[in-house]
Amino acid sequence: MDRRINHTLLKASGIVALVMIGAALICGIIELTVLGMKNSLDYLGAGKRWSADGTRYAVIGMYAEENAGISADQAETWARSVDSALLEASVTPNEGARSWAWTYGCDAVLPVSGTKATVNAETLAVSGDFFVFHQLAFKYGSGFLNDNSNPMGVVLDRDLAWRVYGAENIVGMTVTIGSEEYTIVGITDRESSSGAYKKAYGDTPRMYMSYRGYQKISGGAGNISFFEAALPNSVRGFAMNIFSGRIHVNEDSSSTIEATDRFSLKKRFDNMKELAYAWVSINKIEFPYWENEARVCDYRAAVMMLFEVAFAAVAGSSLILSFILLRASGWTLIGTLKQAWTKAADERARRKREKPPKAPKVRKKRGKEEKPAERENAPENGERPTPRKDDGETPPPSEDEFIIDKSEKEV
Repeated sequence: MDRRINHTLLKASGIVALVMIGAALICGIIELTVLGMKNSLDYLGAGKRWSADGTRYAVIGMYAEENAGISADQAETWARSVDSALLEASVTPNEGARSWAWTYGCDAVLPVSGTKATVNAETLAVSGDFFVFHQLAFKYGSGFLNDNSNPMGVVLDRDLAWRVYGAENIVGMTVTIGSEEYTIVGITDRESSSGAYKKAYGDTPRMYMSYRGYQKISGGAGNISFFEAALPNSVRGFAMNIFSGRIHVNEDSSSTIEATDRFSLKKRFDNMKELAYAWVSINKIEFPYWENEARVCDYRAAVMMLFEVAFAAVAGSSLILSFILLRASGWTLIGTLKQAWTKAADERARRKREKPPKAPKVRKKRGKEEKPAERENAPENGERPTPRKDDGETPPPSEDEFIIDKSEKEV
């Protein structure tokens, strides 16, 4: 084949390879973006926070309609049932510890009264390890540990604190809800500044209280709307099997999601195929704000998956095309290495030829270096050199002249 044609094919192969690299870089950027979204969802790390020995955990959530009729007693029964299932599977915790974490709760709108005003607040009544799953951004104080430690403790967000008291640092003060007084144990800020979080959180002031404290003013009413668990998952699918096998809810009025798996390639690919139906809702589930934020991230990840699949296809086809063009050009790695070796050898030989000769070494006589002038005037027969006349000075007499002069003086 003509050498110019080979050169053209080789050049085309390089251009196609650059396209492949660019497409692969875009896929990498998309993956990093999805990883950033995953890390922004704090509750996905509940298993890591709970694990004491680095065991892999899965975070699973069940979200139900308000009229699903799930009571707190039913949620407690689920918790005991999961305990039994883990023991049957030989998952035993250390003494005085628990092998898994769980929380449940419901939402309501309650009037909260302070010294300044009474405000209707979006309220989450929670039980169990809620603050393990959802580490709120506390500015003052902290959360209530569990229902038994302080059932009359509440946490307000900054917006609610300003509205009912006109101040932020009001930990230790009380608010009136219904006919009961509750002690403020913490003031929290918004957890994120992302658009998805702001949209899901809303502009309504929020309050968090224990479920038992909520029962005091609700007369024991309040259907559970979510149940979340962080379960050991050393084998893929183990946690989900335990959860779905012990927590039975009507599938038409509930949704169970393995949150830690929601950003896997398979899950994103499945969501991508369902993008056309993303806005279709066939149930009345009101997801809590953190799950709504995660669902927005699911949608964004599915859209980005479309681009990732497209660029991955470009990268793959470019790789194949570049290889074909490279083979057609006759280029081989061994041939290129041989040419490079030959060129390097020629260059070394050229430098050796052009290298100037070394200067002669200076000879020394009896440990004393000869002066250049003495070497130049030294006769070949070894006789004493005649000194040069310099600047009109008379040279010293020779030995013969000295003898003649002495004999004349004697006569």
